[in-house]
Amino acid sequence: MGGVNDLRNLILRTLNDNQLIVLNAIAENEKGSMTSLLSMLSEKYDIPLSTLKLNARILRELNLISYGSIRDKRDARLESLGELVIKIVEDYPSAATIMFAD
Repeated sequence: MGGVNDLRNLILRTLNDNQLIVLNAIAENEKGSMTSLLSMLSEKYDIPLSTLKLNARILRELNLISYGSIRDKRDARLESLGELVIKIVEDYPSAATIMFAD
């Protein structure tokens, strides 16, 4: 399964630590707004809130996560692509098997 390991390494080199923190927190968090989640992460990891907001925005632009706005109240959640990334990064036994043509 070298292909999956290569893909995992690519993801880990592409996403920065702050993006991985946000992505993992959303995956582990049952419910909650992005604002409350980022505030909690900012305190826990001593990362500026503005830095986490920027990284959350990038993850949303990459279609890895979604969250609401002032007008559209929704909980932060992983998109399908974000779920796949988490499975690959976390190396879950149930991670999707990806076959690469030789």
